[in-house]
Amino acid sequence: MDVQQLVLASPNADIPPFPSGGHASLLMVFGPREWLELPGFLEKVKASCPADTKIVGCSTAGEITEAGAHDGEITLTYLRTATTDIEVKSQVSSSVEHSLECGRSLADGLCTAARVPAYVLILSEGLTLNGSKLVEGLQLGFAGRCEFSGALAGDGVDFKETAVIVNGEIRHGEVAAIAFYGKDFHGTSSSIAGWCPFGAFRTVTSSASNRLDQIDSRPALDVYSSYLGGDAENLPSSGLLYPLEVVATPNSAPLIRTLLAVDRESGTLTFAGDIPEGSTVRLMNASYDQLVDGAERAVLNARLKLENPELAILFSCVGRKLVMAGYTDLEVSAVTENLPPGTVLAGFHSYGEIGTDETGAGIELHNQTMTVALLSEDR
Repeated sequence: MDVQQLVLASPNADIPPFPSGGHASLLMVFGPREWLELPGFLEKVKASCPADTKIVGCSTAGEITEAGAHDGEITLTYLRTATTDIEVKSQVSSSVEHSLECGRSLADGLCTAARVPAYVLILSEGLTLNGSKLVEGLQLGFAGRCEFSGALAGDGVDFKETAVIVNGEIRHGEVAAIAFYGKDFHGTSSSIAGWCPFGAFRTVTSSASNRLDQIDSRPALDVYSSYLGGDAENLPSSGLLYPLEVVATPNSAPLIRTLLAVDRESGTLTFAGDIPEGSTVRLMNASYDQLVDGAERAVLNARLKLENPELAILFSCVGRKLVMAGYTDLEVSAVTENLPPGTVLAGFHSYGEIGTDETGAGIELHNQTMTVALLSEDR
């Protein structure tokens, strides 16, 4: 697998042509939504690629390369495979309720009696679906035959609209899947957070999917705001600094959920993934050194399964970026320093991450993690 990368400081920058050749080619485009949607930009991107290149990407809350964390730039990461086939499919997710069906349909379309992908990357709409149900649907469709990872698209800290690029075109409300087929292709992932819970355990007394209505029989917004003090005025963006630890059952591993939206009239909160009734929740916070440690553990965990990757794709939650502020590059460096020389680094800050949990037991929708996906192809 040959991997090349280009960073554009402006959507008006020239894009040199990418080389042809190889068995199949893929271009991943990550950048600010406003830039990706500019008239003519994606046409210019297409013109830089060989005609059969699959062009996929999404809007972000910041971009990631080996140089560190970027703001307001576009990254183009170009892959040419030696023997691996690449297929891209997308599915409209018309509502939160449709998320499970969306994931199941995508996975069913990629797995046939004749072939199953060696690995799949997911780039999803970030605001109008339920990420937990999307992952559940993908798991049902893949039925343990295929590992996958990915992330929910971002929109900076605005939370207005996200975009996914499919076949070189902007799409809203869609999920894209990039499938790699062939015995020579390998992929894996690891998701680790580094956040610490604080405060008392509280019980979710009313919820619906990813909408949290009541905690301890009180409006969820009132309980949540009581911990934030003056920061409550800046919700939902300030909520990125205070995610929820959610424990669904006494035997469940804790999951982290990031706040996406607030309904002040009803007192409800909407998160990036499910918060079941009866689960216990606590607020969380973190220091930058805890988050850097989590990023390092994520890449080390992933390398236990794939020692010599050629491409590392990092999906880091926007909430981590806000906590780390000027230290955001440190978590990228923690990953880079634990990769083989020559490994290309790509990725973005997201609204949710899809990857293997810290125990390695299963693939989940995560929030506030550094998720490291490693890819390689035998030569």
